[in-house]
Amino acid sequence: MPESKLQPTIVDFLRHGEVLGENCFRGVTDDPLTEQGWQQMYQQCQGRHWQAVISSPLRRCASFAAAWAQEHQLPWVNQPNWMEIDFGDWEGHTAEQISRHAPNALNKFYLDPAGFTPPNAESYAHFAERIQQAWDSLITQYAGQHVLVITHAGVIRLLFSQLLGITPQQSFQIDVPHACLSRFSCFDDEVGRFVQLNFHKPV
Repeated sequence: MPESKLQPTIVDFLRHGEVLGENCFRGVTDDPLTEQGWQQMYQQCQGRHWQAVISSPLRRCASFAAAWAQEHQLPWVNQPNWMEIDFGDWEGHTAEQISRHAPNALNKFYLDPAGFTPPNAESYAHFAERIQQAWDSLITQYAGQHVLVITHAGVIRLLFSQLLGITPQQSFQIDVPHACLSRFSCFDDEVGRFVQLNFHKPV
């Protein structure tokens, strides 16, 4: 990697902790964190230092973001573009329930997320476009800083796909557990932009 002449921009993406309710397709469904979910996030963040906090506006992200920013006297921005994908008619339903109603739908989605959109859901193309916009804006606004973004598993997997050049299908195979932290360090120089990944599972 060419040596950068500028301070790297470091972005830590933290997935929210455990959420109240059953394991289901929870995109824009606004369920709160459990007590364990709060603890998972606090444990992951202990001893880390950021210059700003950005979050999805959904409660499972924004509630912790507001608390952490206030506790550490950091600026906090609620950014709708960092929301999870909207699963439409699948929202709040388990994989078993979806398969019972539409036996082949889940396989179609996992095999070709860009080509198969659940009923009344946000398309993968639109999801990818808004996350790309959110990323570009973040890197420009916080250039040279170390910031925390609290968001969702689908968002983090999409970033793996966009920044590391893997397919959406491959990104679906990446385990993104509750309160895991993925760090992208961005280095700009006269040649271009280079992204380095570090991954921290929950402690």
